[in-house]
Amino acid sequence: MRAGFGVAVLRPKPDLSQLNTAVSVSFRALKPLAVMLYGAPGSGKGTFGKFLSQLTGWPHISTGDLLRRHISADTKLGQASIAILDGQYAPDGIANQLVSERLQLADCHDSFILDGYPRTLPQCLAFLPVLQRLQIEPIIVRLQLDRQVVRSRLLARVTCSGCGASFNLISLPPSQAGQCDECGSPLATRTDDHAVLIDKRIEFYNELTGPVEQFLLQRSLRYHLLDASREPRLILSEFLDELSGDYLVAKSYTSAS
Repeated sequence: MRAGFGVAVLRPKPDLSQLNTAVSVSFRALKPLAVMLYGAPGSGKGTFGKFLSQLTGWPHISTGDLLRRHISADTKLGQASIAILDGQYAPDGIANQLVSERLQLADCHDSFILDGYPRTLPQCLAFLPVLQRLQIEPIIVRLQLDRQVVRSRLLARVTCSGCGASFNLISLPPSQAGQCDECGSPLATRTDDHAVLIDKRIEFYNELTGPVEQFLLQRSLRYHLLDASREPRLILSEFLDELSGDYLVAKSYTSAS
């Protein structure tokens, strides 16, 4: 079991039917990796993370999803965090605790995907030594997207009331209107995806996470800047090709479904 630096519930396996059912290549890490996804709210970190998880088997970990589960389960941590969903981010202590507990589960003992964590400099300073001690290589991924596109995406986003899966009514709609593809529960607009809160969330991101990205760049970590305006499968293909070219992952070919 991993040493903590801070009770999570595993999400159902993502359904990639809307990505490309002809994908016939899977990937495995040649060394333990921590893929750290960055980009403004609405840039597609969640979608990218799910698709990457499906092709690699690495768990996709979102502090927002973990926090919503605590709130839904009415845990002590959830009760203390309800106000966080009002367009704000989890405090450093709570975020560190959520991620630390999640990384102790068995599926994280190889490689994993972090959706927007570490988000602040204190989180980063606490987390990087953990990766170094465990000999896990951090991979930084920045999904770049115009602010107006980010805003329109967030206004069209809906989330499952059951498992927390996200869909976009424009770019990634559910197979059946108003119903989650993964568990069949109703879909609804998140409380923090309303117009008044969207600009607030973007400003929070720029203020808190911009310095983190600069700090990580200064440490000469592996960094991938991806154009998030393209189709998710194209972005994912580019990223995995880069990892393969750097001998960090190996491809495995299977018959297309």
